[in-house]
Amino acid sequence: MNIYIYGAGLFGTAVGNELSNNTDNNVILYTRSTVQEDEVNLKGTNNKHFPNKKLNKNLKATSKSEDLLKADVIFLAIPSSQINKNINDLRFLENSNSLIINLSKGFFSNGQNIVNYLKEELNTDNVVTMKGPTFASEVINGAHSMFTLGFKTKDQYETVKNILSNTNIHFDYTTDIDGVESLSGLKNIYAILIGIVDAKYNSSNTRFMILTKAFSEISILLDELGGKKDTLFLSCGYGDVGLTSLNDLSRNRTLGLLIGKGFYNSDVGKNSVVLEGLKTINIINKIVPEVILNRLPLFNSLNSFFQNSESNFDIHFDSLLDKKMKTVLTYGTFDLLHYGHMEILRRSKALGDRLIVGVSTDEFNKGKGKKCKISYPKRKEFLEAIDYVDLVIPESNWEQKIEDIKAHEIDVFVMGDDWKGKFDFLKDYCEVIYLPRTPGISTTKLKSIL
Repeated sequence: MNIYIYGAGLFGTAVGNELSNNTDNNVILYTRSTVQEDEVNLKGTNNKHFPNKKLNKNLKATSKSEDLLKADVIFLAIPSSQINKNINDLRFLENSNSLIINLSKGFFSNGQNIVNYLKEELNTDNVVTMKGPTFASEVINGAHSMFTLGFKTKDQYETVKNILSNTNIHFDYTTDIDGVESLSGLKNIYAILIGIVDAKYNSSNTRFMILTKAFSEISILLDELGGKKDTLFLSCGYGDVGLTSLNDLSRNRTLGLLIGKGFYNSDVGKNSVVLEGLKTINIINKIVPEVILNRLPLFNSLNSFFQNSESNFDIHFDSLLDKKMKTVLTYGTFDLLHYGHMEILRRSKALGDRLIVGVSTDEFNKGKGKKCKISYPKRKEFLEAIDYVDLVIPESNWEQKIEDIKAHEIDVFVMGDDWKGKFDFLKDYCEVIYLPRTPGISTTKLKSIL
């Protein structure tokens, strides 16, 4: 199988070198430098990135872009900031059968992840992602290492499985490509924070207290960005967050250490070596709704530090960590449960820690002139089976909302924006939020189709 590594830098060289241990793999590094090409092919070295390291004799290099036409598989291993500058080299892949495996990490400025960008630009769905707790300096020396494969089809899975066989690269897997991509950027934010904590406090208790809270915030952001929370338990999640946050080879942790020791200034922040986490903070601050950001005290502290060019990062533990649990309440009929319902429930739960759903009883619906296809007990059972929902209560009349808010100590009342203004009287008791409905989805429309 012809495998091309697009990018002969640290990571591309390390991965290519290890993949060459599988003799069924014909691995070629693609570089724009003819000097680097000759060095790999004639001397078996890449001294710019690995001085005095002898590469696998099966690993070759090319600087000819037309050679990429021979690829069965292309590993993309260049910085995310360089991808759109080099995308034309990959245009030939439009509608081809070549598999693209994205090793690059991060987001574009509009919040789009790299896999979705490649699919859109190259008009292909044959793109997967591989991310995990791996340092190039260890991969190049044959250390057993793990990635998470984010894929969609069985063929993609089998191809990667065959490529990685007889190597020291192992993998777990998920079909949640967006989750794998998102975690590769989010972990950099909190690696900075853990670096700060270690430098300022040098305490295991404090480190793991903050790390625990960091995982909680990552989980909230992962959900908001369309990933699945289970993906956090894979090597691209806990593994990569741990590696990046706790190991001094991590560039983002190093930035945190500089801040914690008081050596940070704005010139350091402009250094491309430590730019990844800073870039991600700016993107998240721009694309994530304020109501979600309000639940991220650690993120907000970091964002404030960089936005305001502060000279000292202070952690006010009481205000950051001792937060009151926030309970959210919403109501609905939830007849013919569909994607629009799931979205409103997901977004409602994201506004707090606990979601209570009031479901209209059959008697109440009859009084409103509505006839449900599914009985109240079944609708209640369906909702209780959904992870977003913590408690289901009966809605028997229009007037019970104030009493429900008091009885369940509600902090946030949520309804769809087609009710905008109708429940403003509840602002005397809690925060009121109207969420946009999911475009193109309505129970009435589905009933008419059925």
